[in-house]
Amino acid sequence: MVLQSGTVLWVFDYEFPEFTLLEKIGMLFSGVNPLHKHSGTVYLTQDQLRLAAQDDELIIPLRDITQLYMGFDEIYKVTYVKSMGTFWQPVRIVYDQGNETKTVYLVIDLNYLSSGNNQWFGMLKEMLS
Repeated sequence: MVLQSGTVLWVFDYEFPEFTLLEKIGMLFSGVNPLHKHSGTVYLTQDQLRLAAQDDELIIPLRDITQLYMGFDEIYKVTYVKSMGTFWQPVRIVYDQGNETKTVYLVIDLNYLSSGNNQWFGMLKEMLS
């Protein structure tokens, strides 16, 4: 059963070096989405977070999440966001996948002035505690 759903932009930490300088600067202009490599729909159930795009899907079991954080860091820098993060900040999820640790950054329900990240962060935090 889906508890919550919304639109999502996401990018993995290892994908940041793929962005060109033009992409990093270009997203500062109006009408351009923040840095991301994937977009689609996010679904939260009792036991997983599912990110679904037209040709891509990522399923993160909640039990595999080792870290949940909302804000900027050395990878997803505040300078990559219009208004320097005044209106929204990315949600960072670190999770185990087999023998690997993966890091993904989410921007959920973006409407150019704000996002649903505060609400989603709160829900996930509560479910993980």
